[in-house]
Amino acid sequence: MEFVIVFPIIIIIFVAAFETAMLLTRQVIMERSLDSAVRHLRLTSGLSVTHDAIRENICENSPVLLNCNEALLLDLRVIDQDTYNLPDYHTLCVDRSGVVNPANEFTPGAQNELMLVRVCALVDRILPISGLGLDLTRDDTGAIHLTAATIFVNEPE
Repeated sequence: MEFVIVFPIIIIIFVAAFETAMLLTRQVIMERSLDSAVRHLRLTSGLSVTHDAIRENICENSPVLLNCNEALLLDLRVIDQDTYNLPDYHTLCVDRSGVVNPANEFTPGAQNELMLVRVCALVDRILPISGLGLDLTRDDTGAIHLTAATIFVNEPE
């Protein structure tokens, strides 16, 4: 009788712990890949970059992000050094139909400008019945939004 009562509780805890571990692993790998891509941006002088080239660089280093090229959105913008206003992080992600909300800016910036790089990826839960992420940002299909950001300064030539 005790087994019938305790076993479902133990399984639910195990599933939630597994799902949390996988979600955190994806987050850490995405942040590490973003840092690596930004390091390449900062240290390579005269580099002409595009949104797709940086996204491909991040996706190559993020094997746990499934369908990375379709699920990852990159935002690179100049930060106004007078006000230091930052954009809202909750509106970066792209939905499954491919519509970006808001319209994405991609400006490489000039010398000595402070640049903000943000990445958002849509990931599905491995076990939809786990109940994990009830308060996490999700889109209409139930995908969880993973975000990462970093700031760097464009070095002078």
